[in-house]
Amino acid sequence: MTKPEDVETVENAESESIEEVSNSNEDTSQSASSELDQLRSIVFGAAKADLDERIRSLQDEVRAGFEQATLALHQQISDVQAALQDSVNSLEDRISQVDTHYDYKTSELTKNIETLAAEVESNDENNRQLDEALHKRIDEEIQQLTDQFTQKHNQTIDLLNQVKKELNSSKTDRKTLAKLLATVATNLETEEDS
Repeated sequence: MTKPEDVETVENAESESIEEVSNSNEDTSQSASSELDQLRSIVFGAAKADLDERIRSLQDEVRAGFEQATLALHQQISDVQAALQDSVNSLEDRISQVDTHYDYKTSELTKNIETLAAEVESNDENNRQLDEALHKRIDEEIQQLTDQFTQKHNQTIDLLNQVKKELNSSKTDRKTLAKLLATVATNLETEEDS
């Protein structure tokens, strides 16, 4: 055998002997434990039964208390859920009212906007027509005034030409000429004023 095989064999033997000792210790401890249990039962039997009864009674009380607490908690949860549901329903009603009011106001504003837009469009059309009529009237009056002024101007030129011819053809005196020119000047001033 080689050296490592010897070491391995020794280790196996040691582990087997440890297991045997351990098993015998367990058997011994189990028998000692059962003897100890029997001794306890003889010495403390009545007290143990009383203690077990107390423990059972306490367990029943704790269980009953726990059940009561559970029922109370379920009731509180139900109450809170009902209150929350009422609050949710109330909020939904208020939201619905606000939505209805908002829809009504929006519809009303839309109608007002449409009415105003129609009025603005109508006013724009009326203003455009009034502007066109005003421009046409102004143009007509300007043309009429221009025609009148041209006519008066031509009449004045004709009158001056006539006076010039008369002056050229007849040698009138200066007083008559002054009166005639004064009359022409007066006529011109009157025409300009009107």
